[in-house]
Amino acid sequence: MKINSTQQYINQSYAANNAGTTAKTSANQAQKTEEPLSDSINLSATTRDLQKISAASAEAPEGRARKVENLKQQVQSDQYTVNAEQIAEKMIGSIMDQVT
Repeated sequence: MKINSTQQYINQSYAANNAGTTAKTSANQAQKTEEPLSDSINLSATTRDLQKISAASAEAPEGRARKVENLKQQVQSDQYTVNAEQIAEKMIGSIMDQVT
């Protein structure tokens, strides 16, 4: 008899603990389904720098756009002239910078 009564007590305790755990599990599952799922991404420092550069270049100054448009019109109408001396000076200057 003692074995049976002890066994019943253990079974009752187990059943009570199991019921509490099941209720907690159900509550946790309900919380998980209510939370929106989201993805995350971690970018390297180089990638973040490239994104900043890209954003900055997309926001070109207004004067730059006008200058480019004027150059396009000059090239299309064959009025664009190249100053050979200025180009030569810049080429030589960049070569000298590399040498020294």
